[in-house]
Amino acid sequence: MPAIRRHPITGDPILFAPERAGRINAFRREESGDCPFCPGNEGQTPPPITTIGDPWRLRVFPNKYPSIEGHEVIVETARHDDELDSIGHAEDVVNTYSSRYSAHRDAARYVAIFKNSGQRGGASIHHAHSQVMPLPFVPPRVEREIAGFGRSETCPLCIPPPDALVIAEYDSLLRYAPSGSTFAYQQWIVARRHVASIDLLTDKELTDLAPALQQSVKGTRRVADAFNVLLMNFPAGTGGHFYVDIFPRLTGVAGFELATGTFIDIIDPAAAARALR
Repeated sequence: MPAIRRHPITGDPILFAPERAGRINAFRREESGDCPFCPGNEGQTPPPITTIGDPWRLRVFPNKYPSIEGHEVIVETARHDDELDSIGHAEDVVNTYSSRYSAHRDAARYVAIFKNSGQRGGASIHHAHSQVMPLPFVPPRVEREIAGFGRSETCPLCIPPPDALVIAEYDSLLRYAPSGSTFAYQQWIVARRHVASIDLLTDKELTDLAPALQQSVKGTRRVADAFNVLLMNFPAGTGGHFYVDIFPRLTGVAGFELATGTFIDIIDPAAAARALR
């Protein structure tokens, strides 16, 4: 089973899951005929936790090769070559993100929800899917962001960005390029209302999030085939403000970033916002 170890200097948690090396597609790409996420191949995955539609258009099941206990996979569509921006049931996906967060929230210290797409984005299976990982610790990035919210007199995500950085506006959400982007063409989707996590969004906010997420992915895929979507939730009472972080994977994370934890962005956020509009 996966184990948690600690970095000898910082104490940061590290997940050890050697069983994941045995994944069928750990080191190669699958074809649609042998994809374990396609209809007809359900026997290749654990039994579902939940499904939507008959025949199903979305299903959730335990990860066959978990990184942590409770690790889940959300298969977002039955069609092998569809992506999130091309499906007609994006609200189902968003509502599933919220419901799976709620299912783990009380037992975990943190619930990570994320989407890898493309080999550079970390996906070993082409078929569109997301993952849910309930963690017994608060990850270092989240701890740093919680500390940042705590240092600010006013929540930095409650302050509207300059017009030049805005990509699109929705009734309850704002989509923009963060002024200090970590990656080129990075986008954030931010709830206008200060809420800590996706499960606290209203039905209207979840309804707005579906097209915002689809349009973000569509814009990102014009830049690169590989990308990541990170749902940045924060535990209750920490002062955090829920947002979604989306960015294409144009280049690898290299030695400087790994050695320093500092990123180099080669695209001005205002230029990124213009391109993503």
